[in-house]
Amino acid sequence: MAKVLRYPEGVSISSRPRRRRTHSRRGRSPHAPAPFRPFTPEQLAARAAAIPLISFPDLPVSARREEIAQAISQHQVVIISGETGSGKTTQIPKICLQLGRGVAGMIGHTQPRRIAARSVAERIAAELGQKVGKEPGEVVGYQVRFTDEVGPTTLVKLMTDGILLAEIQSDPMLRRYDTLIIDEAHERSLNIDFILGYLARLLPLRPDLKVIITSATIDSDRFARHFGRWNGPIGRGTLIEAAPVIEVSGRTFPVEIRYRPLAADTPTSYSSSSTSLAAQPTESSLATASAIEEESTGSGVEQLVLEDPDDPLALEGYGAGQDIDVETAICHAVDELCAEGPGDILVFLPGERDIRDTEQALRDHLRNRAPKDISHSKNPADIEILPLFARLSSAEQHRIFEEHSHRRVVLATNVAETSLTVPGIRYVIDPGLARISRYSNKTKVQRLPIEEISKASANQRSGRCGRVADGIAIRLYSADNFASRPDFTEPEILRTSLASVILQMSALGLGDVTSFPFVDAPDSRAIRDGINQLIEIGALRPLDSSKNSDSSALAQGNQGLELTRIGRDLARLPIDPRLGRMLIAGHESGCASEILVIVAALSIQDVRERPLEHQEAADTAHARFADPHSDFLTYLNLWRYLHVQQRDLSGSAFRRMCRAEFIHYLRFREWRDIAHQLRDMARTIGIHTEPLGMPSAGDVVEQASRTGIADAAAKAAVAFTRSTSAVDTDDIHRSILVGLLSSLGAWDPATRDYTGSRGTHFTIWPGSGITGHPDWVMTAELVETSRLFARTVARIRPEWVEPLAKDLLNHVYSEPTWNSSRGAAYVQEKVMLYGLTLIADRSVLLGRLGSTPLGSIRGAVPTDSPFAIAQQSPITAAELAREMFIRHALVQGQWREHHAFQRRNDEAIERARETERRSRTHGLVADEMALERFFDDLLPASIISAGHFNRWWKNEKRQNPHLLDYPPELLLPRGLGQTGEGFPDHWQQGELRLPLSYEFHPGSPRDGVSMSIPVEALGRVSDEGTDWLVPGMREELITEAIRALPKAKRRLLAPAPEVAKSVATWIDDFRGGGVSADKELDHAPSGGASADVASSASTPDEDPASLSAALGRLAAWGQKTGQGRSDKRLSKASTPTRDERGKGRDLSAVSSAQTSDRSPKSSTQNPGGAHTAAAQADSTSFDELFTRAIRELRGVDLSDSDLHAMHDALPDHLLMTFVVYDREGRELGSGKDLGYLKRTLAGATDSALRTAVRQALTEAQERSAQGKHRSGAEAKPESVSPSRTESVEAKAHTQGKAATASGAIDGGEGTPGSELFADNLEDFPTTPLPTSIESQAQGLTIRAFPALVPQGKPENPLAGMRVMANASQARSEHGLGVANLALRRVQLSTKRVSTRWSGREALMLTSTPYRSTEALIADAQWASVRTLTVSLSGNQGLWAVRNRTSFDDLSQRVRDLHEDQVYSIIEVVVRAMESWAQLQDTLATADAQTYSTLREDVERVANSLVFDGFIATTPIERLRNLPRYIQAQSLRVRKALRSPSDLARDERSAQALAQVDEELRELRELMDTRPFDARHASAFEELLWMREELRVSLFAQELGTARKISPQRMLAAIDRLHEAI
Repeated sequence: MAKVLRYPEGVSISSRPRRRRTHSRRGRSPHAPAPFRPFTPEQLAARAAAIPLISFPDLPVSARREEIAQAISQHQVVIISGETGSGKTTQIPKICLQLGRGVAGMIGHTQPRRIAARSVAERIAAELGQKVGKEPGEVVGYQVRFTDEVGPTTLVKLMTDGILLAEIQSDPMLRRYDTLIIDEAHERSLNIDFILGYLARLLPLRPDLKVIITSATIDSDRFARHFGRWNGPIGRGTLIEAAPVIEVSGRTFPVEIRYRPLAADTPTSYSSSSTSLAAQPTESSLATASAIEEESTGSGVEQLVLEDPDDPLALEGYGAGQDIDVETAICHAVDELCAEGPGDILVFLPGERDIRDTEQALRDHLRNRAPKDISHSKNPADIEILPLFARLSSAEQHRIFEEHSHRRVVLATNVAETSLTVPGIRYVIDPGLARISRYSNKTKVQRLPIEEISKASANQRSGRCGRVADGIAIRLYSADNFASRPDFTEPEILRTSLASVILQMSALGLGDVTSFPFVDAPDSRAIRDGINQLIEIGALRPLDSSKNSDSSALAQGNQGLELTRIGRDLARLPIDPRLGRMLIAGHESGCASEILVIVAALSIQDVRERPLEHQEAADTAHARFADPHSDFLTYLNLWRYLHVQQRDLSGSAFRRMCRAEFIHYLRFREWRDIAHQLRDMARTIGIHTEPLGMPSAGDVVEQASRTGIADAAAKAAVAFTRSTSAVDTDDIHRSILVGLLSSLGAWDPATRDYTGSRGTHFTIWPGSGITGHPDWVMTAELVETSRLFARTVARIRPEWVEPLAKDLLNHVYSEPTWNSSRGAAYVQEKVMLYGLTLIADRSVLLGRLGSTPLGSIRGAVPTDSPFAIAQQSPITAAELAREMFIRHALVQGQWREHHAFQRRNDEAIERARETERRSRTHGLVADEMALERFFDDLLPASIISAGHFNRWWKNEKRQNPHLLDYPPELLLPRGLGQTGEGFPDHWQQGELRLPLSYEFHPGSPRDGVSMSIPVEALGRVSDEGTDWLVPGMREELITEAIRALPKAKRRLLAPAPEVAKSVATWIDDFRGGGVSADKELDHAPSGGASADVASSASTPDEDPASLSAALGRLAAWGQKTGQGRSDKRLSKASTPTRDERGKGRDLSAVSSAQTSDRSPKSSTQNPGGAHTAAAQADSTSFDELFTRAIRELRGVDLSDSDLHAMHDALPDHLLMTFVVYDREGRELGSGKDLGYLKRTLAGATDSALRTAVRQALTEAQERSAQGKHRSGAEAKPESVSPSRTESVEAKAHTQGKAATASGAIDGGEGTPGSELFADNLEDFPTTPLPTSIESQAQGLTIRAFPALVPQGKPENPLAGMRVMANASQARSEHGLGVANLALRRVQLSTKRVSTRWSGREALMLTSTPYRSTEALIADAQWASVRTLTVSLSGNQGLWAVRNRTSFDDLSQRVRDLHEDQVYSIIEVVVRAMESWAQLQDTLATADAQTYSTLREDVERVANSLVFDGFIATTPIERLRNLPRYIQAQSLRVRKALRSPSDLARDERSAQALAQVDEELRELRELMDTRPFDARHASAFEELLWMREELRVSLFAQELGTARKISPQRMLAAIDRLHEAI
């Protein structure tokens, strides 16, 4: 259970940092208390034996211990009111021990602060003669956060009230305690109020539990009534008996009270509403006298002695009637008390900042008497100054309790006000102020003002002294001021926002606020408003269902709400939840620093003053900071202005400026303090803010030079807020809007005011800086005087509200209607927030309402409409939208789409109706409901409109184009045909044996016969013969084919079943050879395998130099001449491949031709080589024989259009389904179209082709090395001569005839084969290189491409010889190899190049990343030669350089231009290195940790441009842009250093670049999986240089770019290349 947050300096909510929970929400925290386990008999005996000898010192409580013991024995609750110093804190636990308490359960003793718990434990242990610990035998322990000193024999346990609250979660009955002492109950913090209310509920269930409530200044009567016996609910029933109250008076030493006002009765608060003594009524003297009398004789304060009230100091203070500040008065008070005698002084201060200011003032006042290191002091009169507040470390806090030899002045917050007894304190100085958390009902914000403490708190402070001798307490206010103060501090439950209370209770799990027995119950309406506010800001949300997880009798008032993640964070911020929500939203939007300043401003009274006598002058002064669109931005302007002035002026001059410009200085200090505190507290929930950006002194000077020195600082502050250096103001306002959703207004021209939430009407406060009448505004505060005014207003856009309000919005919808043009169901939506209409009439896709039940969609719907009927059924909006789409679009055709399946379905329905009519039987055709169910089964649940359907169908129809065709069994009943031997388990295709599977599931993509194909064999499989299906389905196939014919032909073939039987018999006889085949078969245009082969061999976009083109030509030649061989190795290599352009090539036609040759009745079984009619029939398609049979049997000729119509109407289950799987059995794809599968799975089959090419080349190398040659009928492959001039396409046909089926590369002397594999060539080979070579390897015709490849280093360039399968890669490598050999011929000496450098050039070139000058020059020469060889090679390129002669000519031309080209490259490098040096200087200024990410990114980019080898790597045309690219990075750093907002903008630009980098990385990975393609590689390199131009555009646009560039253009270019690949 989380602990209620608490400010250490007396503020009710803590700023102490908290660790984030890292465990699961359902798990227990590592620091959470363990579940309670009862003591065993052995443990009880040990605990009883551990009770020590108890003695009581001479204290007022000790004198009445018998009375106290008797009251504890006879009552369950006892109230003890004892004066400070009476001994109640330490003696009551000992009285309980003496009564035998603490054995069966511990005596729990709560303290409000950790330091008090530790110190009280040590004092009690010392009085019992023990030490604090958890070892056996030690009876006093304590537990605070992160420290647990409780052992098995601990009888008295000191702890903070937060620890007790945490234990309630694991031990709701608190059974580990038999006595609870709630000390310092007068504080009435949220913790104490929660505990008191919980105990009031618990006590009836634990009659054995004793509760003792103690305090020096407690309201005894109220507590006695609360814990009395009631007939009915506590506080609402009848009081039967009040709890006993014991008042202990007296103390060891009396305390004298002295009043030293800072001014004549002027309250010393930061509030400006206080008035002077002259304005007080004279009757105040009577109240003063009464208060003094009560103070001297009242309960609990008998020994507080007053000095002479007529003493001048008591009336006028140390300033003798003049105003002095608190620090000065404390210095005078220390002097006064030092003169009284020895003894330490305790000074109470509101907060840590005040402690620091006072400490500095005392050191300045005491000078040498207050050394910082007192341990070296030898002067007894020296004074040690020590701070004391809760945020100090344990070691620093314990210094207070150490023995010392010098007087101490302890500067403490109200942590020392209760329980904590600082030893040696004889004197107290009380300024009478403390930080109090207070909720403003007027402004609806939680404030943390410094206020005057109550009388009870003042007496508590005075009671801290006089522990060792007679004490003196100096109050820095007057007696009249004391008399006017309230008796007790107001309970925190009544002075804080109930939203905050409910939030804290939800975090603690204490149930419903309305049923919780608070001592002072809050108002029920306020509770309801608080809950609604928490739901509005997202801190609470309704539970999904009722949860009754708490079976304890204490569980009451389950609200059905749960705390959200935002709520848990808000519970840790000590500000109004609305303001905290703004801060969290600001963190998410990147403007937390600005929001923090605004939140701090809203938490205090406005720092701007408007005195009645100077209102006009004040308005004029304040108008300088006003923003015309937002009062919130005015706060930022004012904050910047005041900090600039404070920076540039001295302290006194700044205060004078504040007075002159009507700025309340003390409120500004408070504003700054709160901002500082919030910044520290925000870190505990992960919000790290930076100080707000400020105009520099140069900005102010520049502004003064432009507009004059008057108001230059104010104008500079306003200009800074509006500049691009600041955060986007829209982000600021959206973050603020999150907390002000209930405070919006829309301008109403009719009433000339704003219509707000819940029907309110308001007007903008006249003092606002907003100009005109914005259409929409938000306000932080509504104030009602003569009318309702909005203060602190900003203009907003209504479209901001909807995404922020979410569940708070009220949506009203009209009846759904079908929109034929859009193909979807729509409703008209009205959006309202708290009765305020945000959107009046908006068309919304019905399906977008998702799972919203129709009953929650409200609107004016006729009771007899289909929508009203649907509302009564359990259906969601998405389900209704889907039903309406299926009914109106797919079944009734009421949309604008024209899909092929719709036409086929319409024709199928017409055919079914024709059958119904001819059968004269009604009800055979399916109705609309059946058709809707058909589509409902096939369509995914996400399809709710035409757009959704089209996106799904675009991909789905590629695999199953007839998925949405109405199956015949849907329209008309039919049988399934025979079973038995006609359904084989495998499909035989040549030597391939492919498994078959059967499935009967109408509408399923696998309905019918499925063929399983290994991906390795996909290229060898042909769809030839699959149109026949299996024998068992052949008669059904023929029957459905006849029924699928157009009506004109179908009527000639009736009855279809009888005709189908005769056709099937004829076809069987023909395939068996029983029918004469003298006449040539009539081939349907779409069926011939030869046509497929020819089509494959003449694909227009086929690269004639590719391997797939060569294989196609070889297959075509073999099919035509009849010389194709049934070679198993050739069959294995016939798979889809890719040419160098990356396009998939379908070789199914080649496989088809080969398969037909390998049929069982092929020519290999006929020695003469002549085909019989049966063999020819086996290779004939279904369309051919079906057409022939129909013509022979019925005399009906079928045209191509008839066959197309038949195929369109043929049921899907009568088409073969192809399923491709990998070696592990995983399905890679399936469908009816085998060609489509081959294309889509080309990437998977491409690796098989590459493997075949590598194996063929390896075998060729081995044969070349061994010098083996083929003999007999096998011919040698034709070597490609360099002098050949015919085209590659023409030669491919001749080579197909010249090459044999199993040729080899000739490795003999004088042939190209002898130099195909060489390394470290220093000159071009003497033998001309062929452009390509062909050989036979494993039955495949392999085409390869000899090429030079680069080897060696730039200093010693060499080349090698390789044979490559990829023509594109060969061309690329050959150009690099030629450049290397050309460089070897024209290479210049290092000295010749370097001697022409100027001094500047030489100096710049020494800073390059090259290891030496020689390496740099060598790289520059290589870049020069590479550029020149490409530019001088002409249109044919370097691939045409295939012999020594052409190479010599190219080298000579390169030599003529090489030296000048090298120098021009060096000049570009010098400019680049100058930019590099500037960049390094700029980076040196960005050494702060804040810029580490920026610095790393810039260095990474720079190193990617300039590195060892960058001259040769960077193309010459890009090298010229290198200086500009480097300058862009330098300018980027300088911009980011200007302000945090510039840095944030840089980070956003870097994020945009990161997206581009990620896309480029994915594209690079894709290219790595594809064969090399020079075009793709060039395009990718262009993208990389586009990225550099994009960096210039984003970070240094003023440098200009070489082309139009943006992240969108970049991503579009990446997408285009991605699609091309």
